[in-house]
Amino acid sequence: MDFEHVLTTKITINGVFQDFQLYSGKFYLWLSTNELVVYDWNKWMKHLAFVNRTIYFEPQPTEQLALNIEALEPFKEKAIFFSEPIYDSAIFNHVLYYSDASGFYRYSLIAKEAKKERLSSIPMHQINLSKSGRMALAAGEKGLFEYLVSSYYLFNEPVYQLTPRLVQLSERYTSKSEWQNHDLIHYGANPQVEAYLLKMNEKKGLLQLVSDELSYSTTKNHMASIQELPLSLSLDKPSMDSGVLFSFETDKVTLKKDPLYRSKHIQILTRLETESKEEFDSLDDLVIHETNSLLTISLQNIHLLSLHSLPIINWRIYSRTRNYRNQVHLLYENKVVLYLFTEVKR
Repeated sequence: MDFEHVLTTKITINGVFQDFQLYSGKFYLWLSTNELVVYDWNKWMKHLAFVNRTIYFEPQPTEQLALNIEALEPFKEKAIFFSEPIYDSAIFNHVLYYSDASGFYRYSLIAKEAKKERLSSIPMHQINLSKSGRMALAAGEKGLFEYLVSSYYLFNEPVYQLTPRLVQLSERYTSKSEWQNHDLIHYGANPQVEAYLLKMNEKKGLLQLVSDELSYSTTKNHMASIQELPLSLSLDKPSMDSGVLFSFETDKVTLKKDPLYRSKHIQILTRLETESKEEFDSLDDLVIHETNSLLTISLQNIHLLSLHSLPIINWRIYSRTRNYRNQVHLLYENKVVLYLFTEVKR
């Protein structure tokens, strides 16, 4: 697949938010008021198909929408209230896992009379769910933990267990972690300087700790240009003051795209996830990679998107899903930005 057959759709939701999730046809937004609002994602996407907007074809197919939270009101299903701001979240098997200053919790998203259940009094600063269904928890000075969210996995040797399903993997200060198959890279207080590789064996669901050693320095010098998109997109025609009136031309040809912005072939994977794949199996994969200055998404080693990483509070891909694995969502101080990549025919 080449660039001219990948449509980049950027949707900006203006406002102050704590977190976001996309799961099983529902879009979740945590507002600054500690309110979790649930929206019908499919209904919203179908509505967008009728919104008239310009699609630019050069240098690659791109489109953009910007809206305020009030525009999502027709797609709102319900709201769930929380007592305080959350640190991070994950959804597994229709159960929401989240953490705040008072600890680590779970909450059923489908039970009629669901209640918030505290799993630990330790606040988890990052919740990292792997593609194979394992959950790593970064708890700062408390160390690195794993919550055995799936009953398939079990440690076959004595490990330090806070609860029957909450296991401490390392006592080192852990600011965040990243899965590499069944191994974990976990980062210290300064993620740009130190990283540790926690190796684990896995056989038919049985887990065994092997080693936990300093892996590498993540400090690198990056001399790269910063370009968010090929041009500044808008629903309106560019004006003389915009400086891009004569920079690009729109094509008269229409695009054939999936009405729900799903993709049969495109998926976004981390660089660590792609290392275990054969090269010929990865031609349509988009690779996301974060450094100390850039967040990039590449197709066949060519940047499709480059963003300053410093303003980004959090970002999330959905590699465990079938319908949303072509998306990356980013949280900023005053907005949430959704990038959807879909293959198109011209």
